[in-house]
Amino acid sequence: MKLSGALGGGCRVAVYHEMNKDILKIISQIEDERFRSELRYSERELTIRSKKRGFTCFIIYLGERPVAFVFGFDDPEEGAYFSDSAATLIERKGVGSMLTTLEALYCLEKGYRSEKMITEELDESGRRLREYWERFGFRVTGRNPKIGVEMRLELTLENVGSLSNKYLP
Repeated sequence: MKLSGALGGGCRVAVYHEMNKDILKIISQIEDERFRSELRYSERELTIRSKKRGFTCFIIYLGERPVAFVFGFDDPEEGAYFSDSAATLIERKGVGSMLTTLEALYCLEKGYRSEKMITEELDESGRRLREYWERFGFRVTGRNPKIGVEMRLELTLENVGSLSNKYLP
């Protein structure tokens, strides 16, 4: 796997469709390290989200250590998937790009027509998150000062194929 070489160890990706205590702990630990407190979900909030139709969680492990996750579920808009939360402990090595691509590929395979998300223009470290997501083909669909920048990726063979060719081995 291309990622294993970049990270200097064996990597694997696990996909979950149900939440359990181990998954809750993994997501909470990564969120605690990467997100400021107002962006972190409580165990109760994570459990509620995991019961939504279409819940899917990808976790990347480096050896046995979980280093990144992304999860989402069916959006109320028909044909749309809502990518709710993503974080990685290892930056600038392709982990986030791979997760984004795997999620888009999964959504396309499952018949979703678009993937939606809400992000910030800038995070507390000054990273330009909107611009980061635009690299993957997400486009701004709205801005709300209370919730953030709403974005959407159209899940076409062309869009997802381009991501796969660029970010997957």
